Amino acid sequence: MAEPAGTDPVASAGPADTGRPPRAEPVTVREYGTRYLRITVRHHGGAGFSWLRAPGPAHTAPQRLPQPEAAAALRRVDEALGAAVARDTAEAPRGARLALGEPADGTARAGAALPGSGVLYRVSGAFSVARLLSCGDDAAFRLSVDALADLGRTLRRLHQEPWDLPDRPPHPGVRRLMAWLSGEEDAPGTARLRTLARTRVGPSRWARLTEWSRAAEEPPGSGAVLLHGAPSTGWLVPSPAGGPTALLTGEEVTGGDPALDLGWTLGELHELRAAAALGLGSAGKGPRVDYPAAAHALLRGYTGGDGTAAVPPGTARAATLRLAVHMRDFASFVGWHEDLRHYCDLLAEALGEDGAPCLHRPKPGSSAEGL
Repeated sequence: MAEPAGTDPVASAGPADTGRPPRAEPVTVREYGTRYLRITVRHHGGAGFSWLRAPGPAHTAPQRLPQPEAAAALRRVDEALGAAVARDTAEAPRGARLALGEPADGTARAGAALPGSGVLYRVSGAFSVARLLSCGDDAAFRLSVDALADLGRTLRRLHQEPWDLPDRPPHPGVRRLMAWLSGEEDAPGTARLRTLARTRVGPSRWARLTEWSRAAEEPPGSGAVLLHGAPSTGWLVPSPAGGPTALLTGEEVTGGDPALDLGWTLGELHELRAAAALGLGSAGKGPRVDYPAAAHALLRGYTGGDGTAAVPPGTARAATLRLAVHMRDFASFVGWHEDLRHYCDLLAEALGEDGAPCLHRPKPGSSAEGL
């Protein structure tokens, strides 16, 4: 996917501006996505990469960057993370740095709807943890596990910032889930999935899913905190050169319950583990992955390893919501697949056990112990 004509926000200006030779033209190294979002990764020389996230035809809500006050809070968090990276000791391990998005066309529109050109991020890696975790390479797995621990520490720091703004954008994932549950969204794929899910999940568990979704829209009793909004392995980009991990941040930022952020990633890891065990999709056909070790690394990062920070109440329920959202998104943005029947059963199991399967702990003797 080409950038808007005449723009390259990452490439250096020519010698007339800097006195240095111009960088080589950026090279597209990856392009992928769904009907919801298209992602283009370009290499700009050295360790410089750009990730362009542009809306697809099914992306009906415009992309947005955070309100100015929220953006300022994100910068405070990243400055604190940068100080930890500089120390990088056992007492103060580093977290993932926040790679804050910017309009791909170079204009400043904090908090406003962006045009279809997309959001640009500048990082030092071409592959996310979503790609590296399951590739079967031991070094890539270790890099991914370290990045997930970094993510946990970053989310913990992010959640120390209260959401003090009068306007709180709806949580994008929960908003899509509520529209699907209520029948407001009636596209063929999602309507078919809703009919199937109601049958396989059952009336009482369907009502529970609806109740949890509504509760997730309300701020917690202790007040809303700053949320990334959709932390996942696909937003997490390690640096193969040993630099800090980057967490693409901006489009989904909102305020709410910290359980939503932590649960979002744990729900994704639970889904991948279950899919691999059942032989579903690409997760079931690739090399064996120790997903419990990956989840434990995330939890270790969030809790400080020794439990100095607690897992937020409701994290297991939030992880269950993430499983439901991804089912809905797949049916809408990718299309129907018979594997969705099995995902409905996974959702029913999680709902029946108050989300507990999503917070899987490593068994004694597993490779996750001691992380």
